[in-house]
Amino acid sequence: MLQKLAAAACAIAGIYLLSILVTGGYAVNFAGLRFDADKLWPAIVATLGFALLRTIFRRGSIRGALRSSPRFIIFSLALIVFLANGRTISGGDSVPAKNLPLSILEHGNFYLDQLKTPGAKKIPYYLRESGGHYVSDYPVGAALIALPFYVPSVLCGVSPSSRIFSELEKVSAATIVALSALLLYMAAARVTANWMAMLLTLIYSFGTISLSVSSQALWQHGPAQLALAAAIYCLVRARDDPRFAGYAGLPLAFEVITRPVDALIAAPLGLYVLISYRREIWTFIAAAIAPLLFQLWYNAAYFGTPLRIQFFTEPQTVGGQTVAPSGLWATPFASGLALEVLSPGRGLLFYSPIFILSLAGLALAWRRNGDALLRYLGVGAILSILIVAKWHKTSGGESFGPRLLADLTPIMAFALFPLADSIRKRRALAAAFAVLGAWSIIANGSGAFISYRGWNTWALNDPDTRLWLWSDNPVVDPMRSAFDSIRIALGHRATSRNSPDLLDARVIVLKPPPANAAPGSRVRVSIRATNTGNAVWLTGRSLDERGVVGLGWEWKRDGTVVADSEARRELHLNVFPGDSMNLEASTFAPDAPGRYELEISLAAEIRGQVSRPIGPPLTVPVTVGASAAPSGSAP
Repeated sequence: MLQKLAAAACAIAGIYLLSILVTGGYAVNFAGLRFDADKLWPAIVATLGFALLRTIFRRGSIRGALRSSPRFIIFSLALIVFLANGRTISGGDSVPAKNLPLSILEHGNFYLDQLKTPGAKKIPYYLRESGGHYVSDYPVGAALIALPFYVPSVLCGVSPSSRIFSELEKVSAATIVALSALLLYMAAARVTANWMAMLLTLIYSFGTISLSVSSQALWQHGPAQLALAAAIYCLVRARDDPRFAGYAGLPLAFEVITRPVDALIAAPLGLYVLISYRREIWTFIAAAIAPLLFQLWYNAAYFGTPLRIQFFTEPQTVGGQTVAPSGLWATPFASGLALEVLSPGRGLLFYSPIFILSLAGLALAWRRNGDALLRYLGVGAILSILIVAKWHKTSGGESFGPRLLADLTPIMAFALFPLADSIRKRRALAAAFAVLGAWSIIANGSGAFISYRGWNTWALNDPDTRLWLWSDNPVVDPMRSAFDSIRIALGHRATSRNSPDLLDARVIVLKPPPANAAPGSRVRVSIRATNTGNAVWLTGRSLDERGVVGLGWEWKRDGTVVADSEARRELHLNVFPGDSMNLEASTFAPDAPGRYELEISLAAEIRGQVSRPIGPPLTVPVTVGASAAPSGSAP
């Protein structure tokens, strides 16, 4: 009976999902109530949830369901969790990928002219002007693999402006990463015990950047992870059927056209096929031809040269200046490596410390009779880590955790399998695995379910300092905010929300800007703000923004505010009376030469657009001259 009810509910949810997909959403009025059917994720979660219940009822228990249908359960559970936050966490890098499927299906081309605002002086950094049109500056592999998800809505005539297409970005990204988890499990189940295969797949899905970034929007990483997981499966399957070694050429080539830097992963695996499966090397090459030919055609058609590779063959605009490709890889190696591996702001081993054990697994592969495939995977992982350490923006920009190393997660998770016997026999190792795995899941769950945008806003303006703060990062800050909320509630503390009259502040300059600045150059002022009042300054986590404290700044000339120079940035942590916070005002100098004052002040949102100043403003004089050196340059 329960099985039939679950099957019926699954069918109803599936029909509901399809109705939204083909209409773009609709509203139903019944008995004076309005029901909006315009969100895909609840329908997908319901469909998969009821399908899981049907499987459990059919097998009599969860254990029985896991034994009979492990692949379906792994895929469904991963997709449900990826979608459960109900929002798309995107960035500028993913904008072309989510819009290209519409251009391809509706116009038969890869143009993105609709993303260029008419009359705007600058084009978005993710676009490139070519042949009188605007195209993606990023590879288009992610858009290609997302195409099937857009087809039903486009074929049924859903308007391109429908919000459903924004949601399809998240749905396609989440499904792609869930498929990569399924393939990783299928590969691991062939080389280790089933419980270990499930465990490392759990870590891969929820204890890595797969949960917090790759599954949340159409970044390049998700499709690259899927391609790499498919290649790993093929190469593991080749132990029983050598033909699969040749088939691995297709996903590896697709990975490279999706993320060109992943050639450093694909090359060692190609060498592995050449050495271990020499008879299959021509099949491997043939399988790789189609993606590579597409990329050559695309480059020639849309950039005028078949050999165009983003970040390697063309200069880029960074901070308003044109930088040669070699200049994009100029970060000092030691500092870049430390940042991407160890730092609390972006470190791989901070957000996924379970990978400490993965490194042990990669090392074990080099013992006599160690896993040969794992050796080549380890070489690819190391090469990728080394090159990312040289990237000029090792922080990865507006994102969470070690995003730039997301493509390595299938390798690092797969590398856990040699530890299976040791985990079963050694309690200390099992305990370490549990603790490191739990932290990894909590850290990445924080990125998926708790907003980190406020922290990013401050951190990326002072990355050398803020990315290394152990007490102020996207994992610790939610815990601090929760603790602060308890302190405020139990202590009945006055706050900027309920007692704005008790607010006061003292602001001092820690690092002034140069006295002279070039027009349009970046001007930064480091300050320290101390809460000298009797009320807690609240952060941007407030639900209705009332009481939120922010730092604002504006340019003035002869006491008059310069047009369009005002800016405001909300604090990302609460500040209790007597405590201080180091902040930075960052803006661009006015275009017209002259003497200006940069006025910096704190204010709390009271209602709507009305704000209440906190303490006296701070004024910093700056002379803008046509011949002045850019801010921050040597005298």
